[in-house]
Amino acid sequence: MITREEAQSRWRGVLIPLVTPFKEDGELDLPALRRNVQYILDQGARLGNSIFLAAGSGGDFSVMDVEERKQVITAVAEVVGDQAPVIAGAQSCDIRECIAIGQRCADLGIDAIQISGPFYYDIRTEDLVAWMEEIARQVDVGFAIYNHWYTGTKYDMPLDVLDRLLEIPNSVGVKWASPDIDKFYAGLRRFLPKVAVVNNTFLAVEAHMRGARTFVSHVPNYYPQFCLDVWDLLEAKNYVEAREAYEAFMVPYGKIRQAISERTAAEGVFVRPFMELVGLEGGHSRLPSRDEAVTPEIKEGIRALLSQLGAEIV
Repeated sequence: MITREEAQSRWRGVLIPLVTPFKEDGELDLPALRRNVQYILDQGARLGNSIFLAAGSGGDFSVMDVEERKQVITAVAEVVGDQAPVIAGAQSCDIRECIAIGQRCADLGIDAIQISGPFYYDIRTEDLVAWMEEIARQVDVGFAIYNHWYTGTKYDMPLDVLDRLLEIPNSVGVKWASPDIDKFYAGLRRFLPKVAVVNNTFLAVEAHMRGARTFVSHVPNYYPQFCLDVWDLLEAKNYVEAREAYEAFMVPYGKIRQAISERTAAEGVFVRPFMELVGLEGGHSRLPSRDEAVTPEIKEGIRALLSQLGAEIV
């Protein structure tokens, strides 16, 4: 299991929530997943500028069973190897599933599991602490504690609760966001000296200025160079140019993402059409996500945005 210091050193750059491709009949398309991961590596993703997230929310973990999730995580870990860190989604409402996924991740030697509390019932502090402690007793892998406030129970972890979870030895990082901007910045100040912090907001520039060295983006699934260029600007502390480059894409991208999200649920569904237009294998979605919710008008907007970005469209 990696240490907190190792996580702080290794988790730098963009965390990429990998899309899980499904075939038209709904089956996993693991060969396509492997090719997509290799494409991102070939474009320059590596230790120091990228972290791969397998079977997370963007990878539609919630519509896969445990064995499928293990297969996806295994495929990603095998392709990436030691070229970059890998984190895997282990969220579930069944603690046995969290443990089973965590044990597989420990066997694979990946950095950490992304883990939140159960997300059906309302969260109680002691329930959450007991949940994390029990998983820690049974798995030898790092935890990226996930404040997943925007779906499920809409539970926004109090800072003192996160403090308690960080007392668990497995806890090497926090995937951090909050709907309260002041609380978000307070969390950065509080957690950055202790563990690796993954910034799970659109405030890539502002958070980097405050010391966060990892931000989340789906964009590398189809155009890695955008985030890698932004990362280089951030590391050079060229914040004005970084903000201009980031917002020039992310503002119109956010409108497209919102248009799709108003029609259908989940995350992979709004990444797949981008991948399709650049010739990558995003595959199909499983219900409740509906690919037909991406209308021809939305696709034209995606095409125009990709052209603006300089991506090669097929």
